[in-house]
Amino acid sequence: LKKVSQLDPSHPVKRYIEARKIPSSMHFKLFYAPKFKAFVNTLIPDKFDPTEDEPRLIIPFVDQDQQLIGFQGRNFAKDGIRYITIMLDKTKPKVYGLESTNLNEKFYVFEGPTDSMFIKNSIAMAGSSLDSLLSTHKSRAVIVFDNEPRNKEIVKNIEKYIELGYAVTIWPQHIVEKDINDMVLAGVQPANIKMIIDNNTFRGIMALAKLNEWKKV
Repeated sequence: LKKVSQLDPSHPVKRYIEARKIPSSMHFKLFYAPKFKAFVNTLIPDKFDPTEDEPRLIIPFVDQDQQLIGFQGRNFAKDGIRYITIMLDKTKPKVYGLESTNLNEKFYVFEGPTDSMFIKNSIAMAGSSLDSLLSTHKSRAVIVFDNEPRNKEIVKNIEKYIELGYAVTIWPQHIVEKDINDMVLAGVQPANIKMIIDNNTFRGIMALAKLNEWKKV
């Protein structure tokens, strides 16, 4: 596979990544698979029927030992399954960004890999619970869910992490974008987004109070 950093500037995938304003420092960590299902079948034989194949962006999951444990394939079409997650080591949690995150310092936990690419020392849940991984780093983790106060599942998950004793981000009312990438596309600098996160991170009773205000927005 070719890294996005290796693609010609006129390549549609290169243009797509740049249009999303993904930091150029991340382009070498992303790959282009012109035939996603055929590629997966080279790693897991007969995983897919390759007759109806499609191109996808490959987002690798690498653990703290620098070992590839899985990856996500993101489609470029507006319909169909947006993300397909493939785990090569099913004993490991579905986490993006472990290879470059220091869990012994303050770190951020986002819902999806793309958002975590804008904020240093961040990981992403990639659709799974991180309870087993985070429990030993509870005091340093900041849980950042998408800004969707009417999403009952997100509200429930935030409540869960508050009850477990984690620090969580409750977005202020003047933020209207759904996620970090949307904020960047709206012209907000990542450094300012990090400041907003840090200034709106709460724990315990204060977190519950802020959550009750937020979910009424």
